[in-house]
Amino acid sequence: MNYPVIGRVKLKSGQIFPLVDIPMMSDERWEELAREQAVKNYIRENKREPHNVEEALEWQHRWISTMKTV
Repeated sequence: MNYPVIGRVKLKSGQIFPLVDIPMMSDERWEELAREQAVKNYIRENKREPHNVEEALEWQHRWISTMKTV
């Protein structure tokens, strides 16, 4: 992806690096999206709505912990 260069930084070593304008997300928004995705995953795998968001989050945590890593 290409991002606009909004400045440059010069290190003591003389190297120059660009400062790029990368869109950022707040922690609050990240948590909101994670909660929404946990509910969607719960519904997809269990074919029903969770009783509440916490149920979906707990289920997802257990689900992820049972996955095998490659």
